[in-house]
Amino acid sequence: MLAGEQKNPPDPGFWTETSLIQLGYGIWVNSGMIIIGFAFGFLAVAIPQLRSPDSQIKVTVSDESWIASVVTLVSPIGCVLGGYLIDKFGRRCMLIYGQLPVCLGWFYTGFARSANDIMIGGITTGIGMGIIMSVPRVYLMEISLPNMRGVLGSFANIAISIGITAQAGLGSIFKWSTLCYINSAFSLTLFVLNFGLPETPYYLLKTSVERAKASLKRIRSKKYNIAAEMDKLIEFKRENDIHKLSFKEQLLILFKKSTCKAFWLIVTYMFIMQCSGVTVVAMWTVEMLKNSKSSVDAHVGNVILGFTRVVGGICTSVLMFKLRRRVMALSSGLGVGTACILLCFLIKEAKQPTVVPLILYVVYILSATLGHYTLPVLMMNELYPLQVRGLLGGISSSSLNVIISGANWAYPHSRDSIGFANTILCFGVCSLAGCVFLYIFLPETKGLTLQQTEAYYKSKH
Repeated sequence: MLAGEQKNPPDPGFWTETSLIQLGYGIWVNSGMIIIGFAFGFLAVAIPQLRSPDSQIKVTVSDESWIASVVTLVSPIGCVLGGYLIDKFGRRCMLIYGQLPVCLGWFYTGFARSANDIMIGGITTGIGMGIIMSVPRVYLMEISLPNMRGVLGSFANIAISIGITAQAGLGSIFKWSTLCYINSAFSLTLFVLNFGLPETPYYLLKTSVERAKASLKRIRSKKYNIAAEMDKLIEFKRENDIHKLSFKEQLLILFKKSTCKAFWLIVTYMFIMQCSGVTVVAMWTVEMLKNSKSSVDAHVGNVILGFTRVVGGICTSVLMFKLRRRVMALSSGLGVGTACILLCFLIKEAKQPTVVPLILYVVYILSATLGHYTLPVLMMNELYPLQVRGLLGGISSSSLNVIISGANWAYPHSRDSIGFANTILCFGVCSLAGCVFLYIFLPETKGLTLQQTEAYYKSKH
């Protein structure tokens, strides 16, 4: 090793220039995920405003269900489209242009004069969100070394939490229409800023080793041994016949046994997390606090839980350095399940409002952030093959949005049919049952390079 060079991959150490450069790109790229948080947090403040007697737009329970679910209902279209486009045109390209439909959708929603207008705006926003939803994760997986991959992957959850918290705070000051204009302006800003991003070396490896090397130089420090990492990338390219695939070739890889098993594992994990209520709690926070016999004002509680998500996300990023994926997943499931069961009991038995429900929601959020919020989408990009990572990630994100849409559509109907407390109980039971599945089937990926993960998973199946 040359004098002054850092240690070769996989671990140059956190407090090194190489890791800090990756950290900077992680913050930059994950800023796009704040948009997802805007969408989740927007509903928590918009629906109560739309219900108020002085609202110019009158909504029914059916309207509420559709407004709450329409963004995630149409996002699968954008997810599949975006997954195909990021493999065809590149990660950087879609980080840039995926912001345009989001920007237009929020702008249109701000001018809405009926529930149908809000839904039309939500459709446009949802398609754009689908396009950009998986791109930051794929991008960061492909620029990060193993020691930084978990940290950068968990940043997406922090960004979403910041978006939810921002909407909760701004929603206590501004009308929902003003929030739409703010959200639109944020998307437009990202559209301009993302022109400064480099393409990932993994994507460029399909067509040009020299361009991949140039990209790698931008995301590593001058002291880092670029040659050693390039040797590994070139070897990976040769052994796996990495090249730009035709659509037919992509389909053949999609239906390989190892690819299908990885896909169904991740989709099942996503189903478990949504049945545990993680998105429902984020999108219906104000109403749920009101129904939980909490003595804390629901809007104040919404802001508190928003900050809890941010703090939980930061703590999870730190824990990624120390804890294995399986430990985090099982701890998360147990924490969420226990909090829900205790909350159900309290709602049924409490004689008067107390602060305890809010405390249990804090425990719920912290537990969910440790695993349910973070791991499915992080491990998705660790397990999927490079050649179809974008397309398969888009299909997986599409599946997630279908599940989220179904959960948000079903929540008000479940609340009205079996009762709010029993709905919370169902969340807890699903989370605890999911721990059994995760204990049996979830693999450990911590510390492995993307090349090692792909080779390992192929060898097992």
